[in-house]
Amino acid sequence: MADHLGLKSGLMSGRFCKPAFLIAIALLLLGASHFSASQYSTRRVATSAQGAPTFTLEGKITEAESGKLTINTEENILFHVRYDDKTEIKRADGSEGSAKDLKVGARVHVVGDLEESGEISASEITLLGKEPNKP
Repeated sequence: MADHLGLKSGLMSGRFCKPAFLIAIALLLLGASHFSASQYSTRRVATSAQGAPTFTLEGKITEAESGKLTINTEENILFHVRYDDKTEIKRADGSEGSAKDLKVGARVHVVGDLEESGEISASEITLLGKEPNKP
């Protein structure tokens, strides 16, 4: 019976019992149940007219220079975001913002296209209020 299930010749023989294989299986299982997309501040939303995936993300600005931001999400994932004069910048109260509002330490919500380079080309940046209290 065990041989019929492939346990003697495959799984139990040591061929698939390598630590890296076991870790990969554990991560896949955890990924399916523990790390659901709803837990993350980053997610793919749709596809733009140019075919680039549209992303949204929330995080804190860790670096800011003209036209470029580095944003660190709650999951400690860094994103490089490009913006220009076509990018809509809004303050937390809904009023119109500007590039001058995009300062290190500010929390932002970004909507944009994921470029082939891995950068996000922002179409909208919204400044958020204070960081919510963590339980």
